[in-house]
Amino acid sequence: MNFKTETIKAKQGDVKGLPFGRGLEPLTRHMGGIHKGRMYGVAGPEKAGKSTFADYAFVLEPYLYAIANGLNLTWDYYSFEIDRVSKEFDFAAFFIFNDYGIDSVELPKGIFVAGKNIIPISPDYLRGYLLDDKDNNIPISEEIYQLLIKVYKNRIAPMFGEYDVKGNLKKPGVINFITKKENPTGINKAAIATAKKEGTLHSVGGEYVGYTPNDPTLHRIIIIDHIRKLKTERGWTLKQTIDKMTDYCVEIKNVLGYTVVPILHTNRGLASVERLKHNKTNIYPTSEDLKDSGNMGEDCNYLLTIMNPNDDKYGLDKHFDFVIRDSKGRLNYPDLRTIHLASSRNAQFPRHFGVAMKGNIKTFSKINI
Repeated sequence: MNFKTETIKAKQGDVKGLPFGRGLEPLTRHMGGIHKGRMYGVAGPEKAGKSTFADYAFVLEPYLYAIANGLNLTWDYYSFEIDRVSKEFDFAAFFIFNDYGIDSVELPKGIFVAGKNIIPISPDYLRGYLLDDKDNNIPISEEIYQLLIKVYKNRIAPMFGEYDVKGNLKKPGVINFITKKENPTGINKAAIATAKKEGTLHSVGGEYVGYTPNDPTLHRIIIIDHIRKLKTERGWTLKQTIDKMTDYCVEIKNVLGYTVVPILHTNRGLASVERLKHNKTNIYPTSEDLKDSGNMGEDCNYLLTIMNPNDDKYGLDKHFDFVIRDSKGRLNYPDLRTIHLASSRNAQFPRHFGVAMKGNIKTFSKINI
């Protein structure tokens, strides 16, 4: 890759990024989608939906787009909190809805959950974890069982690969799913090893300066969920470890051309009385709110933050253009999430986007005010 080749591709219109997906079209339009050699930080408060957003926008929807358009897409997914089988069932809930349009199930006669006979599709339901109002386990229906078999064969196995009952990989998929905690140097070494296997690294004075892949169409995305769960190294503090990971992420995207998606936590200052008083209805997480990881926010090509304005800890009556509650105190938009381009090297910021998030089936959709 050099200036001339990039200019030719630009003239040919051959640099379209991967879309973030349905319901996120304004975000794709503003940012140009997901490109090779860029870092997209995803940050937010605890339980706001940052992992759900990252899975939807950087895995599930790009995966479907790649299949539909014959693209070569693969992932290294570092998941330090969620095990592989749990993630597979998370994705299965998405595909039950995406492929078959099912987002809820009617329970057998006489069985209720919280007094209701119809419940939403969820990973816990699909795994048989749900209890009814009499504390009995709710088995999945025969229809859902048959659909799960199809979803596994057509979606989950091609994505994650096939494993035996002991958890040994028998046949790889497009996602290399890693749950073992790793330190920054380990992640960097793994990326370099992959690059050497799939192409040629170029070095000057012992330092890598470029990379030629055997297959230039291959697009690799590295997701790290989440940065604060990294294994520390060299006796460093957590902040020093995260800063080192930031340095490696920059090298991985610049030299190898991989897309890097670090997931970050924000601190509790967002809900402080002084912050709410000063920002009023337009409060949102910024790079200043990143926990132990200020450098990461500065070095990302894009920092995307997500917020649940319905959360009682903010006490909001209005959030940007959204009136949170009606005159009777009921939520106007129960599924509301706001996504913010908090900083960027490549697009105008800040920009704010309101969406509806269904966490149980990992979907985002447009929301009308």
